[in-house]
Amino acid sequence: MTKINTKQFVDEFYKRIAEDNKVSDEENQRAVAYSLGYTDEDIELGGDLGLGCGNPIQNAKLKDGECLLDLGCGKGVDVFKAAREMHGTGKAVGIDRLPEMIERANFIRDKRGFDNADFLVSDIDDINLPDNTFDVVISNCVINLLEDKEKVYREIFRVLKPGGRVSISDIIQIKKLPDDILADPIFHAT
Repeated sequence: MTKINTKQFVDEFYKRIAEDNKVSDEENQRAVAYSLGYTDEDIELGGDLGLGCGNPIQNAKLKDGECLLDLGCGKGVDVFKAAREMHGTGKAVGIDRLPEMIERANFIRDKRGFDNADFLVSDIDDINLPDNTFDVVISNCVINLLEDKEKVYREIFRVLKPGGRVSISDIIQIKKLPDDILADPIFHAT
C-alpha cells in the first residue's frame, strides 16, 4: 500500500470544488443541507457546498456578543449562520487552509453585508490566532481529514476562552477499514 500525502490530496480535491463553486447539482446540495437540519433561510445565506456531515450551530447555543471560530469554514455557511444568530453583536470568524475558499467566503460576506464575519487562511492544526480568544469553536466534517487530530484539539483548546464551548459535527472510524479502501486516495478526501 502506497502512502499518500493526505493534505495535498485534500487540498487538490477542495480547490476543484472552490473553482467549480459546487459539489453536485443544487437540488442534491439542498437535500443534504435539509437532512442536516439547515433551512431555506440558512441556504440562502450562501456558502453551502453540501459537504458537511452535521449542523454544529444547532448545538452551539450561541449568545449575542460571543466570538465564534469555525474550523475549515469553506465558503462560510456556518459562519454566516452564526453571525446572523448573534444578531450582529458577536463576531464569527472562519478559517480554511485554502485561499480559494476564503476568497469565495469574503465575496459572499461583502455581497451579503455581514459586518460581523471575518475569514482568514489558516491550518486548523496550527491556528494563526491568539490564545483564549473564542467563546465557541465549531467544525463541520473537517477534523476527520487531518491525520494528527490530537494536534487539532490542542489548538482548539488553546484558542478557546476558559469556560468556552466546542460543537463539532464529524465522522469517526470504529473498526479498521479494509486495505483496498485505505489505499484509495478518494477515501481520504470524502
